[in-house]
Amino acid sequence: MKLSKFNLWVPDYPTKGEHLLFNSRTQGLIKINQEFRDALFASEKTGIINKEIENSLTALKANGIIIEDEQEEAAKLDDFFKQLKYESNGLAFEATILTTYNCNFRCVYCFEESVKENKFLSPQTSDLIASWLIKRAEKRNIKRILLVYYGGEPLLNIPPIYNISYKMQKWAQTKGVEFGFMIITNGSILSLELVNKLLPLGLKEIRVTLDGDRATHNQKRPLLDGSGTFDLIIDNIKLVIDKVNIAVAGNFDRESFPGVIRLLDYLKERNLLYRLSRIDFAPIVPRLGPKDNPKAIELAECASHVGKDGLFEETVRLKKELMRRGIKVRTGLSVNACPLFMQDAGVTIDPDGIIYKCNSLLGYSEFAIGDVRQEEFNHKFNEFMNIDAWKKCPAECPYVPMCQGGCRFFSYLENNNFSDLSCKKEYLDRITPELIKLEYEKLTTARE
Repeated sequence: MKLSKFNLWVPDYPTKGEHLLFNSRTQGLIKINQEFRDALFASEKTGIINKEIENSLTALKANGIIIEDEQEEAAKLDDFFKQLKYESNGLAFEATILTTYNCNFRCVYCFEESVKENKFLSPQTSDLIASWLIKRAEKRNIKRILLVYYGGEPLLNIPPIYNISYKMQKWAQTKGVEFGFMIITNGSILSLELVNKLLPLGLKEIRVTLDGDRATHNQKRPLLDGSGTFDLIIDNIKLVIDKVNIAVAGNFDRESFPGVIRLLDYLKERNLLYRLSRIDFAPIVPRLGPKDNPKAIELAECASHVGKDGLFEETVRLKKELMRRGIKVRTGLSVNACPLFMQDAGVTIDPDGIIYKCNSLLGYSEFAIGDVRQEEFNHKFNEFMNIDAWKKCPAECPYVPMCQGGCRFFSYLENNNFSDLSCKKEYLDRITPELIKLEYEKLTTARE
């Protein structure tokens, strides 16, 4: 008997003498007392299994807490990554479609600032996108499809949303494929009339970006002329929130974080907080440089947010604030599978019909994996599929199943390539115990 190297311990929680034990490969989480913990380590050392452990052996093995030997665990890890890479077609196939690179906002941290241009998805390319998606779904036997309309600001070019959604829904109904779509928008053009027209075509959710309370948001996300957008967005949300699922997402740095907390209070006071389908906030991240020089990273200081002294306290506090208010929270413990090396993970398609594997690479043709005018992906797809950065991780690292060697975009930011490690172990060492506690609280609260 051997304890998994992917076990993560949180001692003396929820009370002294009790311990949380989480396995990063299986996502198994159990609570044990001190006596049981001591027995586990004693059994590993002596090979003698006492009665209490023997009674729990099936559950411990099922949760990956106990393994036979290191070879067995290595084989299970390898199989785990093979499933991620080649067997993701059981998940919904998510295609993000840019209706335009253009935008009516002047966000101070715009992720696409380096590639932004006055370009719109045409009717002809819209038809090609729908045809490509249908062919891909039929070839890969995909049974669930979710489209995500994105930009720029996607509602600056609404016709492609009608056109593609209509064609996809009609095809899906004849083939028994589950279909739906969502829109990620700044919320400034949102209207009840638009929602009513899109609901019959499969609209499931609209995600609106709010970066904090009025003052914080208006500073980060003004209109092109510099005027505020917060009140306009709130008014538009009020118009449609009873017709369609409305999610709120936002971005923060250390300076703007207090505004996020104030936003939660504001939404509660206006009777909006508990009518939202989801709430999600994340730190602002860097972006690639100009089109002709993507290695000239911009907003590089944001990379430090996942470093040793990153936005650890803010991230944990936000999750706690959401839980305290009774909002469903994703703790962040789940496997963070990178779409770059997943065969049937989603794609992102720009207004020219160019296909990318990740939103972060949009606009840089050298990182494209294909074109909707061609059925097969290009050599870049195979390059991404063969990265296997996790094989470069230290053998003893307990986070390998969760991070797989780190985000490939961050690898490019840090190493000017997609294949090297982007290790955030120091950050994970700090934040993971707190996330395990939150996961435990989430699970126990749900049972009450």
